Parts: sequence; structure tokens; C-alpha cells
Amino acid sequence: MYRTGHQGINLLLFAPVLAALATTGHTMLGVLGVVIVFLTASLPDVDTKLPLIAHRGITHTVWAAIGVGLVVGVPTYLLGGQITASIPELAVYSPLVLAAYLGVVTIVSVLGHLVGDVLTPMGIRPFEPLSSRSYTLNVCPAASPIANWTLFGAGIVAISGTVYVLESI
Repeated sequence: MYRTGHQGINLLLFAPVLAALATTGHTMLGVLGVVIVFLTASLPDVDTKLPLIAHRGITHTVWAAIGVGLVVGVPTYLLGGQITASIPELAVYSPLVLAAYLGVVTIVSVLGHLVGDVLTPMGIRPFEPLSSRSYTLNVCPAASPIANWTLFGAGIVAISGTVYVLESI
């Protein structure tokens, strides 16, 4: 998948989370989550710009997802006071809750990327180096404009539909 396809998949996966957060009074966290999964959807593809890292190698593993989650969560915890001072709507959350939430959302975003790459013939090896088993559903090539834009459109419809339903409640 390309960026648009990955963004669409992440929005599709996050739409029910947005609904759950908004209906339980945590709309700001839901909005923040949408922004994170949209902006970080292609993060694992940083490997295409790194000379010593193979594409769909280490950056396309569950370990990378956990690592990125920690890279987001730990500084969020350490800077929690400044973050909540800058964004008053987040002041109701402790630095630990905010850090855990942002870390987990980032992990989910990277895992969403892996879901997109499983759709392609190349697939991924998400558990390397513990297992070299490759996973693919071989549904469509990564470069398919039809697949990428269909997924993007589906993600936009899912998030928009969620917002529409939430506004009518």
C-alpha cells in the first residue's frame, strides 16, 4: 500500500475507537487519535529512505510498533504537565494516562500499516527475528491506485459517518 491506502486503513480501524471515546465523554482523545493515526500511517515506510534498512524489514514488525509507541509515550509522560498546560482540554488526564493513550494509539497506527501491507503479494514478516514466516493475503499490489484510493475513501467515509452519527445522538 501507499500512503493513501495506509491512511484509509488506519481511519477505518480507528472509527470504532473514536465512537467509543466520544460516547463516553472523551471526544478530545478521539480527535487526537484520528490525527495521530492519519499522520503516522506510513511511518514504517521510513525504511525506504534509510540506506542500511531493508524495506519491510525491522520497521514492519510488531517490535517496531512497540518501540515507536514507547518513543511517543515516554516523552509524553515526561512532558505531560506542559502538554496539558498547552491543551487545556487534556488537563483532565494524568500524564500517565495521556502517555499510555498516545503510546497505544501510535502502536495501533503502526500495526494498521502492517495490516495494509499484508494485503499485498510481498507481505510482511511481523515477528522477525523470532519467526521468518511471511504473511500475505495477496489481495492487491501495493501500487494499485484503485486499492489505495478505495481504502482511503472507505476510511474517510468511516470517520465521517462516525462523526455524523455522533452529532445526531
